[in-house]
Amino acid sequence: MTSLTEQGAMPPANPAPHLPVTGWNASAALVTWLLSMSAILLASIGAQLGWTTWFYLQRATLPTQADLTASRSLTLTLVLSTFVAHGITLLWCWQLIRRTSPHGVRLALGLDWYRPLWSRRGAFLLACGFAAPLFLAVGAWLERYLPNAKTDLDRILAQGPAIRVAIACVAALSAPLAEEVVYRGIIFGGLQRRLGVRPTVVLVSLLFLAVHIPQYWGGWAGLAMLALLSLTLTVLRAATGSILPSVMLHYAFNGIQAIAIVFFWELLETSPPTTP
Repeated sequence: MTSLTEQGAMPPANPAPHLPVTGWNASAALVTWLLSMSAILLASIGAQLGWTTWFYLQRATLPTQADLTASRSLTLTLVLSTFVAHGITLLWCWQLIRRTSPHGVRLALGLDWYRPLWSRRGAFLLACGFAAPLFLAVGAWLERYLPNAKTDLDRILAQGPAIRVAIACVAALSAPLAEEVVYRGIIFGGLQRRLGVRPTVVLVSLLFLAVHIPQYWGGWAGLAMLALLSLTLTVLRAATGSILPSVMLHYAFNGIQAIAIVFFWELLETSPPTTP
């Protein structure tokens, strides 16, 4: 008698979480990383062109450099364009997994890992969310020993409440999902097939940290805390074979930071939060 697995009705469980269930390779992982970076760049270029067109229609002249530097509406437009970049990136990842993974998106990313929710795995998944404040406490402790100067992101946040709300929305809604699917999903899965688990953990952690360095340059305490968070997120992926624990921790961490940015900015202005 043909089994459900053989008929394709029920994909087999991953017997070894540390082994990838992927159809893409390291080259596809590299292409995905480059595309995620390019999507942000192209979305920002498109946003700036759209804003420039709006400016010209309003004033019948092109904006000067002073207009570009001082415009809060341009900054807001650029921040919101990140949603478009994340959407493009997630669509690419979904298509890549659908076309290459033999058992689909759920098994490739370990999206069924937590089931049943009331099991020890479900409890561990919830614990990942509650662990987020620990990283904030580590960041506060590091500020006592490492310099934490104003960063480019801090200066953007200081431009006004509308911009802070937009950045908080990106950080709390799309960034955790897009970044976890890209780094702990596609890149981890592709590199693991070529390099093995431990080198992949190190490389993915460094790649995730590297793309955030320009935003937080000068805030060394924040970068040190972000390095620890990046390593933890990647270790969770390696240990469980699923991106869900990393997604849970990432959402909880960014969510707390987003609330702080929107509602407690005046209190935190001397030491603004770090939102990966």
